[in-house]
Amino acid sequence: MRQMVPFGRGTSIFDEMDDVFRGFSDAIRPMTRRYVPVDMYEENNEVVVNIDAPGFDPSQIEIKTFSDRVNVRSNVEESSEGENDGRTWYMRRGNRTMNLSLTLPTEVDPESAQASFKNGVITVRLPKSRAVQGRVLELRQE
Repeated sequence: MRQMVPFGRGTSIFDEMDDVFRGFSDAIRPMTRRYVPVDMYEENNEVVVNIDAPGFDPSQIEIKTFSDRVNVRSNVEESSEGENDGRTWYMRRGNRTMNLSLTLPTEVDPESAQASFKNGVITVRLPKSRAVQGRVLELRQE
């Protein structure tokens, strides 16, 4: 069978097509890799945010709270250096980063926010601001 050569460049049309699709998959791979599962809900005058962060060290996670958003950042550098007593058949480690900025559905009090880390899940509890919660007035009879 005769090989197809586009424009005399010395590569086959199939190699060119492989390069086109390889470029496409390389373009969408970062988008799929950076997906971090997040739950956000309201509970008892608080906004609760749960972020899946398995494998992250809690001491390397930075959480900043604002009245309208929460920023979560971490950078974990894993290396394969160290002592190996046996054979290593496969090792795939690299840098993992998390850089989230979550817009909150309502205004919160950032000074009263609390965060915890359990079983690879970050939980941030943000009390709603007093202005959003409102105030119940006592109705007096005159």
